[in-house]
Amino acid sequence: MKINDQLSIKLRAKTFYFASIFLPRNTRKDIESLYTFCRYLDDIGDEKNIKKKESIKKLNEIKNDIKKKKTKSLIVSNFINLQKRYKINNQIVFHLIEGIKSDLYESVNIKDDKQLFIYCYSVAGTVGFMFCKIINVTDKELYLRAIQLGIGMQRTNISRDIKEDLELNRIYLPKTKRKFKGGKKKILENKFLRLSLSHDLKVFLLETDQYYLNSWEGIKKLPLKYSLSVAIAAELYQRIGFKIIKNNCNIWETRIHLKLLEKIFYSFIAIFKLVFSKRNIDENIDNKCNILLKKLKIL
Repeated sequence: MKINDQLSIKLRAKTFYFASIFLPRNTRKDIESLYTFCRYLDDIGDEKNIKKKESIKKLNEIKNDIKKKKTKSLIVSNFINLQKRYKINNQIVFHLIEGIKSDLYESVNIKDDKQLFIYCYSVAGTVGFMFCKIINVTDKELYLRAIQLGIGMQRTNISRDIKEDLELNRIYLPKTKRKFKGGKKKILENKFLRLSLSHDLKVFLLETDQYYLNSWEGIKKLPLKYSLSVAIAAELYQRIGFKIIKNNCNIWETRIHLKLLEKIFYSFIAIFKLVFSKRNIDENIDNKCNILLKKLKIL
């Protein structure tokens, strides 16, 4: 199996793959190249068999390759070609790389909403931004909505992967959102602390829903050939969060995912929402996003 096959969206991201089949063929190919590159970076950040210093060194080498627009890696080369074609700014890619590097600290313990926002923007909002470049979006508001969708999806990932992250000495649910702020190992070993964290997680997921609701204002403005796929991806990811809540936020025993029939059913819900959903914007989230993104010189 080739490395590109190992990193393919079909193999590694079944929810995204299901949504991507509704994209035009050429766009789908470019989105798959973007996904393969992002997954390649992510895997470097999560690699358990090499030292963290080596992972950081490898990420820095990729960063330099992108600066020089020259590399020996086929995956990075394909991305550089994509970057040239769609005029994707280096800064956006560097934010992604720095976000992944932040996972390689000895211990990750997000302290507040602002730190979480910057992290989620770096590792997921940037991908939403690059997706907009690939589908030739020019409206700044749509970039904001894409970044918000990426942040919402990353918050869902954080919620689903709490146990696995704790085992890696990482916790992304902010201290300000947790009743117990002590050692991560204690949470894994104590069922009462796990229950407490599950209660905190429910509040966090309910807040996450508003990022999805804000993003819908952008999804509805996309051309139909793109909006259908993005709407389905947004709906399916949001439904993962709903399923976690329905399971009393018990993410300790099994990893929550959607079954095929659920994906099909919720895809029809997404189509319905494209046509009939009403405006539901949280301006506080918009303001917070705009302030931070301006500081990062994105919008």
